[in-house]
Amino acid sequence: MTETTITAEELQASEYFHGHRCPAMPQGLRAGHVAMDWLEVPRARGGGELVAIIETGSHHFSGCFADGVMFATGCTFGKGNLIQNPLGKFALTLYVPKSHQAVRLIPHYERMSQCLTMDFFKLRAQGVPPFDLDPKVTEPLIQDVLTKPWTEIFALQEFEDYPFDPVPDVFEAVQCSLCHELTVKSYAQQFHHQWYCKPCLDGIIHARLAPTV
Repeated sequence: MTETTITAEELQASEYFHGHRCPAMPQGLRAGHVAMDWLEVPRARGGGELVAIIETGSHHFSGCFADGVMFATGCTFGKGNLIQNPLGKFALTLYVPKSHQAVRLIPHYERMSQCLTMDFFKLRAQGVPPFDLDPKVTEPLIQDVLTKPWTEIFALQEFEDYPFDPVPDVFEAVQCSLCHELTVKSYAQQFHHQWYCKPCLDGIIHARLAPTV
């Protein structure tokens, strides 16, 4: 496999998208490129070419990994081809619907656990924002992520027939009978022959179930 080189221009653009310099976003950027290179597929333009499944959660260290994956692969929440399976792991599974092939990349345990002992993560744990850190703390980690052989960073698992059921796009909408807002039909529900969005229907049902004094 010939690995795609992350150029200075791409790194700069991805950092602009992400908002700051840190090692986790470039790690996701590189994971996305390695996955695409392994599968021999280009960056997604629409929602049907690739599906990225990320296992990061919320409000934990190195969650910036997900933004790097998005920038590299073109898989986004807006296109519906980015799925978050919040397991608290820094893993990416990239799936190709046309061939049903997929790869899963996850950083080696020893590498990630060692990172937590470094000044960057100690300062972040103390509440120091990444954009306020001294570049001497941040830059060595970024360069390490970008220059080490990918096999020293990630473990890779390959799937020839990945189990995935795609959800078709919906092009129908209704008007909620209470708030009168347009709601995608698959997210609306009928009650007494009228369409409602979920918040309005929940309000109606809760009002009916509320005890009377």
